[in-house]
Amino acid sequence: MRVVGAARDWSATFEVGSAQHLVVLGVCFGVIGVVCVLGRVLLAMDLKEGVGVPGAGRERGLRFVLAWGIGVSQLVINARRFMPGHWDLGDSLPLHLCRLSVWIAVWMLLTLDRRARALTLFWGLGLSAQVFVTPYLDVGHGDLSFWIYWLNHVQIVGVAVYDVVVLGYRPSWRDCRFAVVCGVVYAAVVAGLNALLGTNYSYLGSGSHDGTSLVDALGAYPWRMIWMGVGAIGIFVGITVVSKGAMWVRTKVMGKERPRFVDAHGVGGVDGSPTTLGP
Repeated sequence: MRVVGAARDWSATFEVGSAQHLVVLGVCFGVIGVVCVLGRVLLAMDLKEGVGVPGAGRERGLRFVLAWGIGVSQLVINARRFMPGHWDLGDSLPLHLCRLSVWIAVWMLLTLDRRARALTLFWGLGLSAQVFVTPYLDVGHGDLSFWIYWLNHVQIVGVAVYDVVVLGYRPSWRDCRFAVVCGVVYAAVVAGLNALLGTNYSYLGSGSHDGTSLVDALGAYPWRMIWMGVGAIGIFVGITVVSKGAMWVRTKVMGKERPRFVDAHGVGGVDGSPTTLGP
């Protein structure tokens, strides 16, 4: 029997929009912020000492620590999903977009490959970030699933933010098109597997799913897939427009230089961005 006015046990349950939710968001964004500040400090030290190639600098060391940390943790988490008592055909396979995005983030941290950077930004920040607003989670911090859920999404979104804030990545329209094409291919493959297995990975199937999501407002399967595609493309275009607009304001209105851009070859980048330490 529930007692009116009784304090809710945060270790047992999670409630969207509650003080508990705000605390979790504060911790998640705080961790991301600390890592970004550390990355900027290390990169500034590298540049001050004349280290022009990230492969020889402290900042690269941080990226490699992050990449290996994410990779090892995800291997453990995925192995757990296949163990007796945890196996579930509708959830254990690595088909959810967020479970693919986290490995793309590892690829990006290790190589600074432009394709990985585009997918990390558009898929990770553009799509996966919505779970911070409407997390489909009902267990509290006393359950391991709580930690796995937030760790996975902090890793994805955190790497995307790090690439923009620390490494100066700014998407081009070519990057946007690449993310759209890859998204269409991914959706087609996963939708086909969902139809074959009777599952609902990434909401691209007719199967049921736990919790609530923004996707629920898009209607029933299969029509929601069309609106999901339109919405995703709109988000990708919006990210690119905002990025281009912010750059125009920075360079044309405020008269500042473009921010430094770090790629696999050094600081400055293949897009012709100058080497600066602008904010």
